[in-house]
Amino acid sequence: MTRVNRIVWGILLVFGAFVVHESLDLSYYGTDFGPGPGFFSFWLGVLVILVSLPQIVGTLRRRADPLPDGFVPDRDGVKRMLCVFGALLASLLLMNRLGFSLTILGFSLFLLRALGRQSWWVTLTLSVVASFGMFYVFRMLQVFLPVGVLGI
Repeated sequence: MTRVNRIVWGILLVFGAFVVHESLDLSYYGTDFGPGPGFFSFWLGVLVILVSLPQIVGTLRRRADPLPDGFVPDRDGVKRMLCVFGALLASLLLMNRLGFSLTILGFSLFLLRALGRQSWWVTLTLSVVASFGMFYVFRMLQVFLPVGVLGI
């Protein structure tokens, strides 16, 4: 497990360095209203680096533990991961065509039925509330999402 932790924290360290590097292309100082777009991303990258370094050092000092049972997914786990990946990919491809609400409705219906254990009416209720509720909340926040060909 120590090797896995070292790899994951190493990836996060590289990601933090990448975020810091990319934030240097953005303006750090903003206007009278607040800092520029580079401010948050720079300090977020620095924070990820500062959290990653002690974790990596800690994994170098510990003895390697064996992987716990069930760490590597079995056949059913792989199918569940592929369902989630497929649903995300389909949502990405259908978002502009169907719009946000219908895409998230289909995404929620599929995942709740494929991976969940609840009845149809609970699945349908949660999916409708999630898709159209999120669209309404984003509209209130003045975030414009794709409406699709039906205008929903």
